Amino acid sequence: MKESFYASACVYGLQGGAAYLLDNGFRFRCQKLTIADEYRDLQIPYENIKSVFAARWVLFIPTTVIETGDGKKYRFLIFNRKKFIRCMEEQRKNAIPLQ
Repeated sequence: MKESFYASACVYGLQGGAAYLLDNGFRFRCQKLTIADEYRDLQIPYENIKSVFAARWVLFIPTTVIETGDGKKYRFLIFNRKKFIRCMEEQRKNAIPLQ
C-alpha cells in the first residue's frame, strides 16, 4: 500500500470511510450498512481510471471526482485533496498492470 486518506463517499449524503492508493489501483472502504454495496469495498484499477479532478458538490463542498473509462463518476470528500490527486496521478503513471 502506498498511501491512505480519510475520505467520505458523496452518495446519499456523506458516507465515511478510507481511500487507499495501492500498487495496482484505487480502493475505498466503508463499513456503514446504509451505503450501497458498490461503495463498501470499491476497487478501481489505475488503467480503468480516465481522469481525477477537483470539483464542488452542493455548490460549496470540495470534492474529488474519479471518472472511469466506462463513464462512471465517483465523488469523494477526501481530506488533503491536493496531495491525494498528486499521489493518484503519480501512481497512475507508475501502475503495475493487472495480469
